[in-house]
Amino acid sequence: MKLRPVNDKVVIRPKNQEDDNVTEGGIILPDIAIQNSLVEGEVIGVGNGMYSMTGEIIPVAVEKGETVLYNKTNSGQEYVLDGETLVILSTNEILSVLEK
Repeated sequence: MKLRPVNDKVVIRPKNQEDDNVTEGGIILPDIAIQNSLVEGEVIGVGNGMYSMTGEIIPVAVEKGETVLYNKTNSGQEYVLDGETLVILSTNEILSVLEK
């Protein structure tokens, strides 16, 4: 099965965050302690964009394969597809694109 986002939606595969929840001393941090942290993820699907009031399509600002940052707690919806957790969110919820 495959997800095909619509309009300005983007499907993201989050980077493994388990290592970020453990301090160097081995203390496991609860989600509430890191709730305002940013998450890094790979864009794996992009919608076509939204229509403007004049009927022109406004393209999505990110492309498939790019690495982006978004807020962990205030963005998107998680969806499990074939055992993998993906995040579906609006383009407006993406805070930055990481460039090399």
